[in-house]
Amino acid sequence: MNCEQFQNLLMEDPSRGERDFLEHRDHCIPCAREWRQAQEFEAILRAAVSVQPEKELEAGTVIKRPTGWWRQTWVRAASVLLLIGVSIAGFNLAHQLFSAENLPQLVVRHIQKEPEMLGQQRPLGEMELMKVLTPMEFSLVAIPGDITAAAPCWIRKGRGMHLVVQGIHGPVTVLLMPGEHVPSAQNVAAVSLSGSLVPTEWGSMAVVSHAGDDVTPLLHSLQRDVRWKGIPASVSF
Repeated sequence: MNCEQFQNLLMEDPSRGERDFLEHRDHCIPCAREWRQAQEFEAILRAAVSVQPEKELEAGTVIKRPTGWWRQTWVRAASVLLLIGVSIAGFNLAHQLFSAENLPQLVVRHIQKEPEMLGQQRPLGEMELMKVLTPMEFSLVAIPGDITAAAPCWIRKGRGMHLVVQGIHGPVTVLLMPGEHVPSAQNVAAVSLSGSLVPTEWGSMAVVSHAGDDVTPLLHSLQRDVRWKGIPASVSF
């Protein structure tokens, strides 16, 4: 088994136990590192899906800021900077491994490489969100539900935007990808992940659920409300 075969199988199911898969992991340092990151991603995903926001609201933990709020804020800012650094480091590798035809695989890979985005639970305020979106020339006519994470990221041909929206059953990742054009809508599927990759006027957009949510309503909302350099998404289904 070579590295490309290992990576494809890892995206499908990081818990698989075939002999040749495990032997490659045990003898390839880069792939072993990818396997460990996949395990960490699954653990963070399980924790994110298990959060029950309504109970937090009942307890007042969302409205009342804890004593260490400033410390948490700085930790959160540092984590965003770390995410940007990791994204830049992985840009060249992504460009080499994933062609336009494999963009759905790149989406899965990108999500799995940034598990920290799923661990953020506090909804961003409008001003916080605009501070991230505006420098990337994105805007939202209306905010599509509770956005708990937002950060610029490298895709394959340049920088895009990585958002996490809280769905009914758990987090939903949104990747806004200028310049990454696809001819038609495609499914995005991997272990614990399901969603769609769709063309837009300026590139493409991926909306991927981590807990089985139907992403179609959110796609329609983003079609109506997302702008890049003033250009609407105009998603084709």
